Formats: sequence, structure tokens, C-alpha cells
Amino acid sequence: MRVLLAAPSATARLHTLVPLAWALRSAGHDVKVAGRPEFVEEILRTGCVAVELEDGDPALTESAKLVEFAHLWRPDAVVSNAPAGIAAARAVEAKAVRVLGPADEPDDAADLTLDVVPPSLRDSPGQPLRHVPYFGPVEVPTWLRRKARRARVLLSLNDPSWYEPLFRAMSNVDIELVCAAELPAGLELPQKVKLVDSAPPAAVLPTCAAVVHDGDEALALAAVAYGLPQLSLTESAFGTRVTAASAGLSGAADEISRLTDETLRAGANALRAEVAASPAPRAVVAALAS
Repeated sequence: MRVLLAAPSATARLHTLVPLAWALRSAGHDVKVAGRPEFVEEILRTGCVAVELEDGDPALTESAKLVEFAHLWRPDAVVSNAPAGIAAARAVEAKAVRVLGPADEPDDAADLTLDVVPPSLRDSPGQPLRHVPYFGPVEVPTWLRRKARRARVLLSLNDPSWYEPLFRAMSNVDIELVCAAELPAGLELPQKVKLVDSAPPAAVLPTCAAVVHDGDEALALAAVAYGLPQLSLTESAFGTRVTAASAGLSGAADEISRLTDETLRAGANALRAEVAASPAPRAVVAALAS
């Protein structure tokens, strides 16, 4: 079977597709991943075969070149989380498959909708697909080979203004807060904060007790898959659902003191069990081939 994946120029969206792409290749299917020229290098980093599309916007809302390549290659299925993928599938009468990530909403455009978000976190879920967190190639850092003295919490922020209130709020919390970032000038580093050169989530998350972020939905979904309570410092639709499931907190920095609550741990473990019960990518491959 020939399968064409259409990847918008967003790393998190590409990474959502990668475990399924690997499962298809491992099952012996011919897989190619199409994307904009500036995104080809990112596709190649996943170990997949890339097809360069010279037109279309970064979100691949539409792309004549994708349709043109589909006519040339004649895929049996087009898998995407971009509208252009559905259009390309329709143009060559291939199966149109949509993969939903945490930022996506279901619709009826595709023949098959696969959903990596646990059903309890989605109002109208598609066919479940187990989320396998993927963040690209990583190397286990040397510091991670030493056992943490306290419960480890991964901190990942895009907005540096959160560092000061977070550091102030954790003064009475018995955790080791790990972050890889350039801190604002003049900010005093608390003893419980471990500043490192690299903290790749794929390597660090399995050693953590919780996660703190400011709305990174890819990291939030990975925390769900690992069964980790999380604090989202900004509001998002996905973060609100995690909070409603008693697996996370959102809003104020001082909520970090509650991350080790047993109620949150129980909620996070329930979501992890839900993810684990979903069909693995290799199990879904058969549905694509039918």
C-alpha cells in the first residue's frame, strides 16, 4: 500500500504523524511525507522520505502541488491533519485519513478520523489512536544519569515572565525543578532549581513526577501519556479538559505547591491508562489497509 502523509509546517503536528508513519513502514508499506520546502529538513529528521511542495501556505490549507504529486504517485491513502491532504485524497479517490491532535477539532471531511487525544478529553472523539510521544532525535544528557534528590518536575516555558513568580512560589515545595533555558538577567536561581544545557522531554519525562508549562499542548499531551500531573500557566482548551479530569491545574504560579496532590496523581494515572488502552499505531495500520 502507498501512503502519502501531508504535514503542515508545524513541528508538533508533524510529530503527531510520525509514530503512524513508522508503523506503516514497519508493516511494509511505502510511505512518503509531503511538506513545504522550508520544512523538508524537519521531515528528514524523522527518518521518513520527504516530498517537497513548492506551493501552499505553511498550514497546507490548499496545495496544487500536493494534488499533482498524488496524481503522479497514486497513493492508496492520504493521511494528514491539514485540509490539503483531504483534497489530495479526493482528487485521486484515495482513502482520506485525518489525525487529530490536541489543537484540532473533529469534522466529517475524512473517511477515517484517528484521534490521539484520550476519549474522555474530547467531546466528539474519532477512532482512538494511542499517543506515542515523539519530539525528534534526542540524546540522554549526562546529568540525567544521576538520581534526583527530590521529586523531579520538568519546567518548559515560552514566556520568561513566569520564572520569577514560579521560583517564588516553590520556596516551600519539596521538588527539583528542571529547566533548560536562558533565565532573565538578575533573576536569583533557587537551590531547588536545576538549570541544565538540555532537557529533552523524551528523555526527561519518564523520570518526572509532574510537568509545568505555559500552554505547550504537545508537552501537555505527552504528560498525559506518561501519567504526570501538570500545571499549565496559561488557559487553553486542552488544558481546561485536563484540569476538568482532575489531572492538572491551570492559572496561577502558586498552584505548583499542589502538583504532588494524590488527587492529581490519581487523575493523571487514569488518563495514562486510557492512553495505554487505545490501539497502538501498528494495530491501526490494518484499518488503513482495509
